Amino acid sequence: MKGEKRRCVNVPQEILQEILVKLPVKSLARFKAVSREWGGTIESKYFIEKHNRYQKSLQVGQVRIVSFSKEKRYNGLALKNMLVSASGIIHVSPCLPIRAFNRFDGYKISEPCDGLICLYTYSRIFNLVNPATTSRRRISDPTPPYSFSGRHEVYTLLGIGRSNSVSPRYKIVWFFECDIKRVNKSTRCMVFALDSNTWRYVDPPHCRVYYRHSLIHLDGVMYCFADYMEEPRLFEQDVKLLAFDLHTETFRSISITPDIGCKCCHELSMCVLNYRICIFKSFVDDQDCFFKIWGLDIDKRSWETMYSIDLSCFPPEFKVGKRIIPMATINDYVIISSFDRTIWVLYSSKSCILYHMPFACHLVMSYFETLVSTYQ
Repeated sequence: MKGEKRRCVNVPQEILQEILVKLPVKSLARFKAVSREWGGTIESKYFIEKHNRYQKSLQVGQVRIVSFSKEKRYNGLALKNMLVSASGIIHVSPCLPIRAFNRFDGYKISEPCDGLICLYTYSRIFNLVNPATTSRRRISDPTPPYSFSGRHEVYTLLGIGRSNSVSPRYKIVWFFECDIKRVNKSTRCMVFALDSNTWRYVDPPHCRVYYRHSLIHLDGVMYCFADYMEEPRLFEQDVKLLAFDLHTETFRSISITPDIGCKCCHELSMCVLNYRICIFKSFVDDQDCFFKIWGLDIDKRSWETMYSIDLSCFPPEFKVGKRIIPMATINDYVIISSFDRTIWVLYSSKSCILYHMPFACHLVMSYFETLVSTYQ
């Protein structure tokens, strides 16, 4: 009736959370302004964890991939979100750009962990970013007792992960060389805890880290390639997978299967598929008929062939650069991109779906949007 007072409907907190947890990050950022109660719910650690788990569960039927490309207009990075399902690429949408904080000459981008990525330079400018919420944090300078100068500045590797413990903590792991000669004992490692805002040294590994590949995080452990040779140009033997436990902050090495047919780190690459660490050849030989991806059984510390992909069904232009990049899995499909990221393939043993992109990307990563704070 006209003039009748409108009644407010109080939705129970449990039902409200079940509704909100299924919304995208962009919508939740706006809904925080609805009321103090809604804002408190969305910003609570319990809700962020619940929303994080729900976003991970969506990765079974669809995968979100974030692409980075250089943008000269504002000296920064342009981001695009690409949503992929088993039927192909659903849509591509731009994200807010990441502008340069200072000089971004020679920057590197870490693999994401729970929606967080690190952008860092060789001159020790470290920034933690959540592209979904646009929150960013400048990480304090660890100030090691040496200077980066000349060609020595390329030897730095940084990644973010989350420890598996009763009270999980986000940590940044940083490898660097304290000696330009790069002997085995020159590798150093520091860890930054986000909650305490402090750097500290950990006992270094008894090997050298391969700095041209990103640190990969899975289930509380950071993985990278490593070798044990003394000379920088002679490390074609004894290639290992180096694992760093974020909770105990200890290292262990895992032998790489000789069946992969590689003798040095630059021939290998690594990713996470079906919640397993996988390795594969970085470049495909002309005589290769199948592209094999090897998965690690962490309990047995052994490798098995997870995928053997028939290359004959790929278009000829896909092998330009002779590099194949597995990105993620959807149901029975493996998402693969070409070297310039302009052609994408959803491959299974029964079918092969091709999709052409209208633009080339500087870098692509499997990614899911979360509310995780850069200060958490």
